[in-house]
Amino acid sequence: MAFIYKKNVYAGFLSLAVSSFALPSLGVNVEAVPNPRKVNSGWVTDMGNILSQPTESKINQLVSELEEQTGTEIAVVTVPDTKPSATPKQFATALFNRWGIGKKGEDNGVLLLISKGERRVEIETGYGIEAILPDAKVGNIISKEITPHFKQGDYNGGALAGTKALVENLNNEQIANVIAEQPANNSGLPWLYGLGGGLALAVGTGVYLKNRRRFISPEGKSRKYGSGSGSSPMYCQQCKNPMEKLDQTAVQPYLSKPEQVAQQLGSITFEAWQCSHCRPQLTGTGIHIRTYILNSSYTTCFTCEELTAERIKQVLQYPTKYSEGRRQIYNYCHCCGYESWQEEIIPCIVQSTSSSSSSYSSDSSSSSNFSGDNSGSTGSSGSDFGGGSSGGGGSGGSW
Repeated sequence: MAFIYKKNVYAGFLSLAVSSFALPSLGVNVEAVPNPRKVNSGWVTDMGNILSQPTESKINQLVSELEEQTGTEIAVVTVPDTKPSATPKQFATALFNRWGIGKKGEDNGVLLLISKGERRVEIETGYGIEAILPDAKVGNIISKEITPHFKQGDYNGGALAGTKALVENLNNEQIANVIAEQPANNSGLPWLYGLGGGLALAVGTGVYLKNRRRFISPEGKSRKYGSGSGSSPMYCQQCKNPMEKLDQTAVQPYLSKPEQVAQQLGSITFEAWQCSHCRPQLTGTGIHIRTYILNSSYTTCFTCEELTAERIKQVLQYPTKYSEGRRQIYNYCHCCGYESWQEEIIPCIVQSTSSSSSSYSSDSSSSSNFSGDNSGSTGSSGSDFGGGSSGGGGSGGSW
């Protein structure tokens, strides 16, 4: 049997998880693709099982930083096949609009879709991104940054290079707009205008990022990838004044049991911030608790709604170039103790010059949640995409 159930109440959710592990020979409906924002507040869904955990973590970090700086959202999705959709492009447009990638009203979203079985890449852009990333530029990113890696079987290298190129283009355009909008008598940047365009942009990017203020609400919770704010200050979204970073002990009384367990596991950490100006008018905790996701190798437990679940994979039969293999996956939540087993098909080996892109990698994917409930669970942070839309902009390429 594919599953051994420990708790019958989860039978329905675990059955859904079976459908999520699509075989390479089967297509995937748009509705069956797990939304990574709801699963673990990430940006990557690896149904094609072609990305390593370090690659997913790096992509999540890059996109989280871009989203915080510009508001732009990028989703990276791999699937074994896009059938029954007529074309991979049709699948990409439908998935983009189903999730609503990008902010509502701004439509500043991008979807990087990789269909392993069809050997096809599609980059879908929102309405608000088309001027920054016209179709020709998107096609150039695919042909120069992504498919050369894929032709060598290096899925990790291609996905990461493509994401970096997208982030760089979107960041540079945003920074260029900020520099262009500076008044002529701005004492911080006047000397930039006498420099060459490329140097001005590079220097301006550094000045802007260094001086950019990060605003959070005076009370509540937020969540992002990273190890913490470091020495960077936070500012109150309400009164615009700098906030005070509290000692680590200040946040502990406000953490739930799953949050405490996740903190002990090292999957997340917390910071507490306080606005002395607004606090007298606040009616709740009076502080802002900021969660930082450190280790996305842990997945979200459906019961605990936190990154407390661990997935351990053991190969039962190794794949070859001509035959599929099998592996057993053991799921265990360190908070509530729920556990389950499942068996998964390992795709045939793809000839590769990079060991990290092997299709029988032992890395677990962070794009599926612990219970397999990909449609209903919103995770601990209730994250989702911002409600953007696409009219079919972008480009595609094969390898």
